[in-house]
Amino acid sequence: MDLTGTARAFATYSLVPYLGILFCPGAVVVGTVGVVRSYRSAQAKEARFVCYVSTIVGVVVLVVQLLLWWILYRVPQWAAGAEL
Repeated sequence: MDLTGTARAFATYSLVPYLGILFCPGAVVVGTVGVVRSYRSAQAKEARFVCYVSTIVGVVVLVVQLLLWWILYRVPQWAAGAEL
C-alpha cells in the first residue's frame, strides 16, 4: 500500500471548494500514518516529506473549508440584518 500516493491524493482532492471538507480528515490521517511508518522503516526522505506536506495541507485546508462553510451559513443572517 502506497501511503505517500494516497496522502497526496487526499490532499489534492481536499482543495475542491466546499466538497473538499470530506477529504481533509483523510489527508491528515493518512499523512500522519505515513510519517509514523516512514520513521519505523528505512523509507526515503522524499516520502516522509510528501506525508508531512499532505498532513499540513489537510489541516490548513480543513480550517479554510470550515471558515467557508461558516460564511455560507452566516450570509443570510447578515443580509437580513442589512435590510433594517
